[in-house]
Amino acid sequence: MSYEEFIKLVDSTSTNFNWRYGQALMNVLHGIHPEKYREIVESDHDPYYIEDNVSKTLKKLQEDWKNKL
Repeated sequence: MSYEEFIKLVDSTSTNFNWRYGQALMNVLHGIHPEKYREIVESDHDPYYIEDNVSKTLKKLQEDWKNKL
């Protein structure tokens, strides 16, 4: 799955379940890359409860995707 496909899935998940974007981001990430999910949960990038972390989490994930996670 490409980063762009991941973002589309997060967007649709957020809309379909009426979740905050950070919740959708982490739930989708958990299903696709559980090891990356665990890494983010244990850092200051976790956007699940802190929506302000979404942009830095997306930057990190985009960079990781370029480096093939």
